Amino acid sequence: MRILMILLALLATGKVITLQWLHRSVSDDIIVSTWGPRALEACGRDARRVYGLDAGAWPPDTPVRLEIGRGSTAVKLWQVDDPAWNERYRKPYLRLVAGLPGQQVTCSYDMSKGTATTSKT
Repeated sequence: MRILMILLALLATGKVITLQWLHRSVSDDIIVSTWGPRALEACGRDARRVYGLDAGAWPPDTPVRLEIGRGSTAVKLWQVDDPAWNERYRKPYLRLVAGLPGQQVTCSYDMSKGTATTSKT
C-alpha cells in the first residue's frame, strides 16, 4: 500500500509539473507571436535612429525571446522599496538579436511602454 501511495504522489507531481511547463510554453509563444511584429518595428526604428542601420537588420524571422525583468538593473531581490525593482523583476521585455556582419545588435523591447532600446556588442 505504501508503494502505491508513493507512486500516486509521483504521478500527481509529474502531472502538475507537466501542466505548468505546457502553460508557460504556450503563454510565451502567444505573447511572442502577438508582440513580436511590434517589437521588430520598434527595434528597426531605434536601430535606424541610433546606429543608422537599415530595416534589413531585423528580418521577420529574427528570433524573439520573452524575458521578465531587466538583468542589467542593479537591484537586489530584497530591495523591494527601490523604484527600479519593478523594472528588474516584474516588467516583460522582448529581446531580439540581429547578427550583422562584424557586429551584433541587441534590442530590448519594453512591452509596457512600447519602446525599444538597442545596443551593439
